[in-house]
Amino acid sequence: MNRNLLTKIAVSGFVIGIAATGCSMNKIAMAPSDTLGKPQTASRSADRAREALEEGKVSKAVAHAEAAVSASPRDGHYRALLGQAYLGDGRFASAATALGEAMKLGAGDSNTVIALALANIAQGKPAAAVELLKSHSDIVPASDAGLALALAGDTQSAIYVLTGAARQPGADARTRQNLALAFALSGRWAQARVLASQDLPLDKLEGRMAEWSKLAGQPRPEMRVASLIGTEVRADSGMPVRLALSNFPADTQMAAAEAPVQVASADPAPVESFAPPPPVQLASAGDSAIRTVELPMPRRDASGVVPVTELPAPAPVIRAESENYRHAPRVAGANESALVARKASELAARITPQLFNAKAPSGWAVQLGAYDSLAVAKEKWGAIQKRNRTLAAFPGASYAADVKGRTFYRLTVNGLKSRADALSLCDELKAVGQACFVREMGGDEAIQWAAKAGPVRLASR
Repeated sequence: MNRNLLTKIAVSGFVIGIAATGCSMNKIAMAPSDTLGKPQTASRSADRAREALEEGKVSKAVAHAEAAVSASPRDGHYRALLGQAYLGDGRFASAATALGEAMKLGAGDSNTVIALALANIAQGKPAAAVELLKSHSDIVPASDAGLALALAGDTQSAIYVLTGAARQPGADARTRQNLALAFALSGRWAQARVLASQDLPLDKLEGRMAEWSKLAGQPRPEMRVASLIGTEVRADSGMPVRLALSNFPADTQMAAAEAPVQVASADPAPVESFAPPPPVQLASAGDSAIRTVELPMPRRDASGVVPVTELPAPAPVIRAESENYRHAPRVAGANESALVARKASELAARITPQLFNAKAPSGWAVQLGAYDSLAVAKEKWGAIQKRNRTLAAFPGASYAADVKGRTFYRLTVNGLKSRADALSLCDELKAVGQACFVREMGGDEAIQWAAKAGPVRLASR
């Protein structure tokens, strides 16, 4: 295929996307575990695993990911990372186990869903994969879901999903190539060729069609998935028993956790939705508001119950008066754009971007992705900047990197003078769902394109 899904899946969530056929994978949380274990050790091991995956060192990535899970066994995101490393290593049974456990622990992001779907397909469980994809259609990008559906054999659903995605404004080459592959897997080769030619030069079109023909003719599902992600099917006896989730019950973790501390509200004003203001009596008897009447209890005499023939006059009108009470304070997320802009300005105040020399890049960077083409890297920078205004104050750049004989274009945020600044920026990005990790620039990276930093716009009040 056009690239190793080892990086498509395992790293794209931690930060590689792809430009042509393949799964882009969106975000996956990468924060240190807050459960029992060794969170700092786990975080370091996870970072090393992601770097190893990007460099194509899958066995090394598996070892580091297993160390992360061992140090923080109930962190779902570390188990998801381990599952994706197993998938890239061609160990599909282990991948399915680790990814399933990750979802039980709450790692239900699109990366984990797609990776688990591929593991199920490789094990000959297409129905389980299709059910998983359709039940998470609200979070899995249509382009990724469509490709996975096609691999699962549901080409009709795949074409339907991908056609809709390809017709959307701003649809990229990856979506169109995935749709072309879905046509190919359904036997509609003429349409596949026409669609693929929109983004491929003629000298590469025939090679792409040959690859797809070989993929379509492969009857074994594990070989199909392995071929797509650029790996080999390996003998797999399953995850190490010592890492099994059943060895780390939830009650053990909870017993060691500190009791949460409740913080007093900073705004003691009454909240309308919970505590209505006191009623006020109105003097006007002609007011149309609802009046209350207290009915008398029935009396008895020698003949029995005496019926009530007269009702007492209504009590004074009761009406809630709210003009003098404040509205409920805004909750977090009520004005997300203002909150993001404020966080961006606060971050810019803490971290001053330094000048970025594209000829000899140095210092620390935050990597956001790696792509098959420079054009896609530029496109992704614009899209990510729109979603994360924090990045407006920092220069971006894309540089070529050779991984196993293939050239990828890493997309990085630059201008960070220390690792602490880079980690702080990456943490801010993770908090709003952007996957990333930190790397040090060596000064010899072949910068292909650089974007200047811009001012941070403050949110209007």
